[in-house]
Amino acid sequence: MHPIAPMHPSETVVDQPNVRHKRRVLGKARLTVMMRCVVVIAAIACVTAFVLWLKEESPHLQAVEARRESPLAEARSLKPLLETVQPSPLASYAMMKGPENPVSEVVKPRQNNAQVMQHILPVWLVADATESAELLKQSLRERGARQMGPAVRFAMLTVAELMALDAKTWSAGQATMAASENKASAMLLTFYLYYLDRAGDGAGVRAFLHALENQASQEQAVRDFILAGRTMAEFESEMGRLFYSVGIELQFVRRGGAVFKP
Repeated sequence: MHPIAPMHPSETVVDQPNVRHKRRVLGKARLTVMMRCVVVIAAIACVTAFVLWLKEESPHLQAVEARRESPLAEARSLKPLLETVQPSPLASYAMMKGPENPVSEVVKPRQNNAQVMQHILPVWLVADATESAELLKQSLRERGARQMGPAVRFAMLTVAELMALDAKTWSAGQATMAASENKASAMLLTFYLYYLDRAGDGAGVRAFLHALENQASQEQAVRDFILAGRTMAEFESEMGRLFYSVGIELQFVRRGGAVFKP
């Protein structure tokens, strides 16, 4: 070919600096996209980990029911949070009373009727009830309650099964693993009736005991003065929320025994 002849288009020299610049720009764009993806994925992972941790460690407002074989086994899961309710001023006042300033004098049975009350007192109502939330929490810790920050979590027998226990069934269970759970559940229910239920003044349990003294049946007295128009589910729900307000998280569990039907 002649030295000054024009070059074929396929033989045109490629502008190398321009190609390198385009490659550099394209590489930076890809790197930017990759960095953004990494940041987004890391943020999602952090949020997910935090939510899982919060779900595991944070107490819940709602008591839960669970079926299990062991009477002391912890329930597997918790229900979603319910609305927070404010306990009555009288209930708060009762909670501030420690063992040195008990408020039980105004709600416990009269001492001169002690023998009579011992005879008619149901097994799920403890005669020597704990008089402060802190003492109750300490007793629950000794019985295996799980510490959840400032609160404790404890598996309690459902109120319907607890109220269905009679003296014979209670005595038969003393040699089993259920004995400790029965006792702790009775302590919790007694404390609730004296210091948390409704106005926190023990009026309902006093009326219940008065009805028993006057030969009323236990079933009728429970319906009239303990449940007082509430269903068992409503009673347990209120119980769970009010115990939560004083640092005790309940998990209601069922053993499959007889139940009290109002």
